[in-house]
Amino acid sequence: MQTPLPFWNICRRVYLVWAILLGMGFAATQFHQEANINWLWLVISLVGLGYMVRQTRLPEFRTAGLAHLYFVGLVWTLVIAQGMILSVLPFVGRTPLAALGQYLGVFWLWQMGLGHWLNGLVDPPRLPYWITGGIQILAGVACLLWGLEWQFAVAGGIGALAMLLYDPVALTRSLI
Repeated sequence: MQTPLPFWNICRRVYLVWAILLGMGFAATQFHQEANINWLWLVISLVGLGYMVRQTRLPEFRTAGLAHLYFVGLVWTLVIAQGMILSVLPFVGRTPLAALGQYLGVFWLWQMGLGHWLNGLVDPPRLPYWITGGIQILAGVACLLWGLEWQFAVAGGIGALAMLLYDPVALTRSLI
């Protein structure tokens, strides 16, 4: 008989930290849509990734057989790095990419959706991640169809909600 995991296990703590960081970052972006907001995102990303790395160094992590979560950290590092590069490019000089700046909230919804999808490839079962990734991709499509005015607030709310939904959706693990 397995011992039940404590409620505030490593994954839940990391999801909660990212939910808070996403909510704060996208709220700030909604009301401060300038190129220098990328510095705030760099700090937020480093805090979130740093917290993830710190959690993987805990003895609880090693004894729980969660070594595959190192790949989750790698996936998210790559997704965030790619997203940061593509978020900065529209503001560098006068290039055709400048027009993409008005779609960054939608881009990040899709980028986070991609991250959740990739996360599912390295952290089974896949369904919880694919559900939360799909929610974000659909929210990005909805922003394109119904207006971009609140795309960053939507990205923050949906991104945070997706992180918080991992646990209820993870209840399907017994069904998969």
